Amino acid sequence: MAIRTICAVVMIMSLSTAAIAQQPDAIDTCAQVKDPTARLACFDRATAARHATQPTLPAPPAVGGTSPAAAAATSSAPPAAPSAADKDVGLDARALSKERKARGEPKPPPPAPIVATLVRVIPRQPQINAFELDNGQIWEQTESMDVRAQPQEQVTIKRGIMNAFFLKTADGVVVRVHRVK
Repeated sequence: MAIRTICAVVMIMSLSTAAIAQQPDAIDTCAQVKDPTARLACFDRATAARHATQPTLPAPPAVGGTSPAAAAATSSAPPAAPSAADKDVGLDARALSKERKARGEPKPPPPAPIVATLVRVIPRQPQINAFELDNGQIWEQTESMDVRAQPQEQVTIKRGIMNAFFLKTADGVVVRVHRVK
């Protein structure tokens, strides 16, 4: 008796799943409309209906003593236009140069070398060190090399070709580095 009940339940579930799967989606229905104006109106109705059924998120709590009305007024303002720096994020050097040229910006001067004093040398791996500078920056070697730099020693970091940076110690040892912090 129990096996018949289970089989009946499985059969009903599979038939109802098939029936649900055969119901066309509103977007699919709209895609079949031939008239462009009617199709657009259908898509607008389907999108509005979909958004009406989705729950809305609660408004964030007021911060810093701002009233809920003031917070709502500021949150409904249109987003600020992205700055030139935001537009440049992720571009390689060639694309960045084209973007700056299109905006009429002059080519930026190369960065000046950093001359700083070592605060400490942090051993990372065999023949790989990190160098903490007195300006708070931390630079790490990108190539294995025995660099015998000591705290209180003055170092210079210069940009090389292809955005590489090189640290030069007071002894004249030069090693390729990248900035960690």
